[in-house]
Amino acid sequence: MEITFLLGIAALWLVPQGLAFWLFEGRWRAAAWLSGGAMLLAIAVGILGGLAGSNLAPIWIVLALPVCTLWIVGLWIIRGVVVLVRTGQ
Repeated sequence: MEITFLLGIAALWLVPQGLAFWLFEGRWRAAAWLSGGAMLLAIAVGILGGLAGSNLAPIWIVLALPVCTLWIVGLWIIRGVVVLVRTGQ
């Protein structure tokens, strides 16, 4: 059951993250890279630690995934508010 939940969160993160890389420009894209870069580092540490024999190495992925998901969803919300404010003037 835990792996299904983890894969669900990963899918939840991957969709807005991929769309942000594709649709955002300028500083918005740089802010999206922050989430992507953090997740890539967590995955690298998890894989390298697992290959070294650590059974706690995947905890970095488990801890980083919800934080990165909240970051990218928050970024989409903030960008949406900024677009609404700019077009409303």
